[in-house]
Amino acid sequence: MKHKWTRNLSLKLVSLVVAFLIWLLIENIDNPTRSRLLRDVPIQVINGDSVTEIDKVYDIVSDETVVLKVTERKSIIDSLSASDFSVTADMENLNEMNTVPLTVTCSNPLVSWDEIETVPSSMKVNLEQKKQSEFVVSVSVTGQPEKGFEVGRTEIVQGKTVQIAGPESMLNRIGQVVAPINVARISNDQRINATLNVYDKNGDPMQMNRLQVKDASGVLLAENAVMVDVSLWEVRSDIPVEVQITGTPVEGYRLAGVTTMPETVSLTGTKEALDSLGGKLVLNDVISVDHVSESFLKEIDITSTIADETDLRLPTGADPTISVSVQIEQTGDHTLSLPLSNLEIINRPEGLNLTFSPADVIQIQVHSDTLTSLLTIRDIKAKIDLGVCTGAGSYEIPVQVELPEGYTLVSDVKLVVTAEEQEEAPGSSDEQDAEG
Repeated sequence: MKHKWTRNLSLKLVSLVVAFLIWLLIENIDNPTRSRLLRDVPIQVINGDSVTEIDKVYDIVSDETVVLKVTERKSIIDSLSASDFSVTADMENLNEMNTVPLTVTCSNPLVSWDEIETVPSSMKVNLEQKKQSEFVVSVSVTGQPEKGFEVGRTEIVQGKTVQIAGPESMLNRIGQVVAPINVARISNDQRINATLNVYDKNGDPMQMNRLQVKDASGVLLAENAVMVDVSLWEVRSDIPVEVQITGTPVEGYRLAGVTTMPETVSLTGTKEALDSLGGKLVLNDVISVDHVSESFLKEIDITSTIADETDLRLPTGADPTISVSVQIEQTGDHTLSLPLSNLEIINRPEGLNLTFSPADVIQIQVHSDTLTSLLTIRDIKAKIDLGVCTGAGSYEIPVQVELPEGYTLVSDVKLVVTAEEQEEAPGSSDEQDAEG
């Protein structure tokens, strides 16, 4: 029996070796070793405190990702992805060349460190002196509150300023610190959370991850957020405008009247500030008619008047300009405003839509040497003949004015009448044809 197993022993050993080599060859053919590139694998920085403890900050100047070349068997390498690898830069290993060696590990235990090549193999940084400066925070408001309200005041609960620490080069570029809030559809005073945004001197946003933000007392702001108190003001419309007039016109002339356009304004403010106006806005600008002999128009900016009032301003987008018309007449002249409804219209054309300019009142200037003060609009009869309006177009038509004895017109009165063809109602022609 023993002879049977030992017979041709050398031949059997050779056969075993050949079988193993054939198996190894087949295995390498079916599952060969190859290399694979994994790009944009992020670098994780650890122990950054080791730099900040020496009152410095670092700035990564090389790419913050690497390329990994992994060499392994096909079955393993096909299952790998960038998320299986961790690339770390330990700031405690920062050398005199301001580079940090990179360490790579793989979550798959079948992949060893010597099968991974990192490009680049280190991370380049710049060291800067850490600096801290104080900056004023401005509030940026977007959105519109409910109708009838506007944002009156905003106040940052943590204070008007913040302290920002970071690389000196970054702090030197800071141009503005902003707390953005949205007040859309709010109808009462509110406290709103705002995350600070930092912009450089060109107005471009800056990276906040390299900056440390504290309030004025030095307390670190969680997530760079502050609280903003928003006070809403009431918007009050139809406030009459009053103009102050001084001086005396040239002898033989008098002040006939003062009108403003618009006659009223809208203002926004606290209830107390609005109530303090007494129902009207008296302009600071005083208009002099001293030695004046003809009518004139003056533009007045009312912001100077409102600036003297606390907690009061024009609503957003409102025009601050008021046009003041001062009418100067010769003694004996008198201007009366006749409502268009008092005008008798004769020969009104059919089939035309008419509009009048002016649309509300007609200014009629009359003269009398002695009786001017006794004349009223009830003493005036006025009519207009629209017979000339024969089609669409614009017509300047004189107004026939009848005055009591002793009065004369200073100038002719005219109306501009615009005529347009009436649009025929849809289907009216077919209905008429059917009736016919």
